[in-house]
Amino acid sequence: MRDRGERLALDTLDAVVTRLATGDTVDRLVDRVAAAGLAERLADRILRDGIAEQIAQRAIAGPELERVIADALESRLPEAVVSHLLQSEALWILVDEIARSPSVTEAIAHQGSGFVDQVAGVARDRSRAGDAWVERAAHRVIGRRPKPAAGAGIEAQGRASLPGGKLR
Repeated sequence: MRDRGERLALDTLDAVVTRLATGDTVDRLVDRVAAAGLAERLADRILRDGIAEQIAQRAIAGPELERVIADALESRLPEAVVSHLLQSEALWILVDEIARSPSVTEAIAHQGSGFVDQVAGVARDRSRAGDAWVERAAHRVIGRRPKPAAGAGIEAQGRASLPGGKLR
C-alpha cells in the first residue's frame, strides 16, 4: 500500500510541477518536498534502484556529453587544471617516482648508449674514409701502388693503378 501511495504522490507532484512551472511555485514546491524529507527518500530510491547508473549511461551514450566536453576543452578550464597541477606537490612526487623507476632509467640509459654507438659509428666511417684518402695521397707522392682493399675481389687485385689513382 505504501508503494502505491508514494507512486500516487510522485505522479501528482509531477503533474503539479508540469502545470505550474513558474519560479515561485517551483521554489515553494521544492521547499515543501525538502521539509517533508521526500528529497532524501527519493535520492535513496534512485540510488538503490540503479536509476542513477541508468541516467549516467544515457548521458555518456548521448551527444550531449560530447558537446559539454568540447565546450570544456575550448574554455579556460584546461589551462586552469594544468596550472593547478603544476602547483601541486603531489604531481612532482609522482614525476619523481616515475623518473626513478627502473624501466625509465633503463630506457634512458639504453637510448643514451644507442646514441653514443651511433656517433661512434659515424666517426669510425669518417676516420676510415680519411685514412683511405691519406693513404692514396701518400702513394701518389711516393709513386707506389696502394694495397688492395680488404675484401676486394680478385679482379681489383689484378689491376694496376696509374699515378693519380686511375686504373689501367
